[in-house]
Amino acid sequence: MTEDLTEIDGVGDVIAEQLRDAGFETVADVQAATVDELAAVHMLGESSAKAILNDDDGVSKGREFELDEDDHDDVLEAAETGMSIRGCARAAGVSLSQLQRYLDTHDDFRVSFERARARGESELIEGGLRDDDVDTSMAKFLLASSFDYKKTERREVEADVDQTTTHELGDDEKEIALEAIRELQERESA
Repeated sequence: MTEDLTEIDGVGDVIAEQLRDAGFETVADVQAATVDELAAVHMLGESSAKAILNDDDGVSKGREFELDEDDHDDVLEAAETGMSIRGCARAAGVSLSQLQRYLDTHDDFRVSFERARARGESELIEGGLRDDDVDTSMAKFLLASSFDYKKTERREVEADVDQTTTHELGDDEKEIALEAIRELQERESA
């Protein structure tokens, strides 16, 4: 049975294909291999093999997460204050990619996180934009940088312009222009 080897952290489509060509069909096959066996696979070196097997720096890769249920409250509190997703990750002591990967695989928490972000967004709008005593520039910045709001402005300009332009016309254009001028002159004189 063939599994999606790209589920392993650090393994993309090309490396997954090379692993399959070398006989590694499942994630378990890869995890059971030695560093030397993986390093012998075309396009993989020793450092990549160690990274795939988690032997490089002791950091968990693949399906395990640095984030767990003990961190949920920290992440949700950060989201409710209007922090960016990167800021929410920092609040839990993890990287942005670790938080995103966790959210991708934990649907219940992702829903809670999205609701907390919505409350944080509402707080920025209510407290940061509608309160006359508050400088709105920071709320606008946070909404633009953390919630993808775009600033648009409409400005109306009145101008009294005296402008003369010249255009070079070919023979056909000259004939059309002269005919249009004659028609206008005839209308004015009628």
